[in-house]
Amino acid sequence: MDRDILINQFLKLFPEFHYSYIEHLELNQEFLGHVFFGDEVATYVEGLLRENNDKEQIEKFFNFFEWMATQTILYIVQVLSTTILYDLGGHTDILQKAQCYMKPHTKRLSYEIEDLHSGRYFS
Repeated sequence: MDRDILINQFLKLFPEFHYSYIEHLELNQEFLGHVFFGDEVATYVEGLLRENNDKEQIEKFFNFFEWMATQTILYIVQVLSTTILYDLGGHTDILQKAQCYMKPHTKRLSYEIEDLHSGRYFS
């Protein structure tokens, strides 16, 4: 159910990913949010940030990420934090660009993920 809410909301905003979603279902026999959002969405957004010339599309993704960050469904927040934000944080230059587009809740999660993976969280 939680997965359905996530993918339905995503495909409503980004129908261009419909065929990627169908391929994902055929390959995995079910929707695996972390896999789909890691392989398809995080990779796509990283490319947008590298080029940094389609600001409208980047903002659209980060508005969706903010929606994810404000959900009370833990699964949705986990997909954002441990998949999308973790992937973006793996590249300092990409993370810096991403932070310019992040809204408050997304930015807070991003800082928490970076603190966790850098060890500052345990200091």
